[in-house]
Amino acid sequence: MIRDSFLAGFLLLALCQGRSFAQTTNATAQTNALQTEMEGAIHQVEKIVNQPVTAYRRAPGMNVGKFEGGWFHPGATKPDFNNVDVRKTQETTVYDKYEYSTSDLNPGVAWPSKQLEFNSMTKYFYTNRNVPKKRLTEAEMEEINRLYRIIGRCERELRHLQNPALAAAQGSSETAPAENADSTGDASTSAKRPRLLNPYIGGGAIALLLLILGVAYMRKR
Repeated sequence: MIRDSFLAGFLLLALCQGRSFAQTTNATAQTNALQTEMEGAIHQVEKIVNQPVTAYRRAPGMNVGKFEGGWFHPGATKPDFNNVDVRKTQETTVYDKYEYSTSDLNPGVAWPSKQLEFNSMTKYFYTNRNVPKKRLTEAEMEEINRLYRIIGRCERELRHLQNPALAAAQGSSETAPAENADSTGDASTSAKRPRLLNPYIGGGAIALLLLILGVAYMRKR
């Protein structure tokens, strides 16, 4: 009787552990899929934002505007991926007063000003700040908006998988810190992109340990 009760309790506990293991494995698969989707969208944004612009050797008589202290101030604001419209934050007028533009980082070369822009809501993805950024077309900015929505959705779902209670309390909106931008950059502190850890898988190991202990106990009886 005692042996039968122990066996029934053991099997029930093993079943519960098996269900926990399956749930954890499913959450891990979802996390990995979301992380892959988000990183793919980030890569596409970086590819669009950091397109090269053709530089020319400076020559006498060129109308060149020179930006001191480099092209951009340190730091970048993390965009509100769920809501921002990068078409509304594109800045071009600072360059348009000159035929060509350069900075003290690039002696002897200049870039056509009509091909340059600054955008505080894409600066987060600038990978090389020693050169100016290409002026994006309407279609390119719309594509960035689309990719931002993917990033925002993935971040929201990853938060929910990792901490459902916290995600529910915070809601689906995400607010970025204010950025004080001037014509060539901003002075806000840098924000690091989130890197998320997968959940630990332990249910299977616990179930296996319980099975071994149960078998050992039954042999002693």
